[in-house]
Amino acid sequence: MPKIQPFTHAGRGDVSSHVIVTSLPEVYELALERLEAPLEREGYPGFKLATGEVHGLRVTVAMRPVGPSALAILLEELFRLGASVVVSVDTALAIAPRLEIGSVVLATAAIKGDGVSRNYIPVEVPAIADFDLLRHVQQTLNIHNIEVRTSVAWSLDTYYVSEGLLDHAMRLYGKYASILDMDTAALYTMAMARRMRSLSVNVVEASAVRGVERGSYLTQEGEEVRKRVMETFEKLMKPLIEAVALHMEKERGRPRRMGQGELTV
Repeated sequence: MPKIQPFTHAGRGDVSSHVIVTSLPEVYELALERLEAPLEREGYPGFKLATGEVHGLRVTVAMRPVGPSALAILLEELFRLGASVVVSVDTALAIAPRLEIGSVVLATAAIKGDGVSRNYIPVEVPAIADFDLLRHVQQTLNIHNIEVRTSVAWSLDTYYVSEGLLDHAMRLYGKYASILDMDTAALYTMAMARRMRSLSVNVVEASAVRGVERGSYLTQEGEEVRKRVMETFEKLMKPLIEAVALHMEKERGRPRRMGQGELTV
């Protein structure tokens, strides 16, 4: 194993055991602002990470390009560098009417519609969150008056989805999943394969039910959508980082329990 990783340009000691990952520059910067004395490392284009302190505990935030393939690269390198807990923060498309733009969804599991997860573990093996981590984050966010939903995610390799595929999928998976994203299946599958613990946190940026297309919040025409999405991220990041730090503190000196990271494959 190389001492310095090819994409993150990080080495041993540069990364905490607990890492927040995202593909969104805005989320990365919001997290960075909430770390004390962060040390940032620029990686291969699209990749960078920073490690700083939260209440005296080291937490890492890492950014990577969009898509599960880039997430897989980042997770592999984080694993090599000693990370054991990964919380992904990104956006999703709502396929359930109860979700609004800006809703926060913690994914309990994922339907594997991507290619990355199939390359790590047989498709029959479920992609599930670490439930201790999920419950811990959910409780912390609730204390900070952030309403969260829990639901299954449907993960695809593609960001944009054709109307035909979306209609078909909503009929097929609508009873089970409330959001469509790119990364949750890959995240949970890789975490299981590498004996890590993980959680996918998603903010709804589009809605198939309400006719809000993916990517709208990135355009001038979608200014109102962007405002709602960014307000959620701004409200979310501080308590989420504190939840990650608190989880680290609780895990110190505690015997490891059976969970997501204990499956042998």
